[in-house]
Amino acid sequence: MPDQRFHLILLGAPGAGKSTQSRLLGHHFPLTVFATGQMLRDEVVKGSALGLLADSYFKTGTLLPDDVMIAIMTERLRALPQTQGVLLDGFPRTCVQAEALDKLLIELKRPLDAVIALDLSDEVAVHRLGGRRMCEGLGTPFALHIDDPESIAACLRLGGNVTIRPDDEPEVIRERLRVYEAETEQLIDYYGGHGLLHRISAAAAPETVHEQIVTLLGERHATVGGT
Repeated sequence: MPDQRFHLILLGAPGAGKSTQSRLLGHHFPLTVFATGQMLRDEVVKGSALGLLADSYFKTGTLLPDDVMIAIMTERLRALPQTQGVLLDGFPRTCVQAEALDKLLIELKRPLDAVIALDLSDEVAVHRLGGRRMCEGLGTPFALHIDDPESIAACLRLGGNVTIRPDDEPEVIRERLRVYEAETEQLIDYYGGHGLLHRISAAAAPETVHEQIVTLLGERHATVGGT
């Protein structure tokens, strides 16, 4: 199964661990991971026009306009080699984006295999995000948590800087969760109606969640006979 080419979407509220699961799945399968959040944060660091636009939305916890995100992802997906599967983390975020993605994937002959929704309560999400820190200055920034002081100490010992993402400030966290519930939850109904949705609890350890996703994909591949 590791050589199977999958086309996946990962959904979940802020704090559900989408970035972690994207990274693990990217190592397990021949997938190109498009993590739009990190992609946009990289543009912020570069100071590009897109980065400046994204930063203004990050600071308020609101979503970038549909037309901007659709244009970005259309360009990225068109450039993807056919030998690679794809995992979308952070796109689509609205039904308008989902409908545009459907049309694009039909054109590119890349049918979706599954849409995985990582379920997490608001209480757990607030705890995870409120305690999240970023280790920067050691290559690609990566997430830490105040519940793991050893990792924070290791980052500092190696010369990194421990920072708080602007969108992890308490008032922004609440707004991000509100936006998710008001807009992104509509995707649950959208993809549920297409028979593609699979819900997995994100409250467990990342390794456990990953194993459940891999098992799910194996079962789906066996059922549909591959793509």
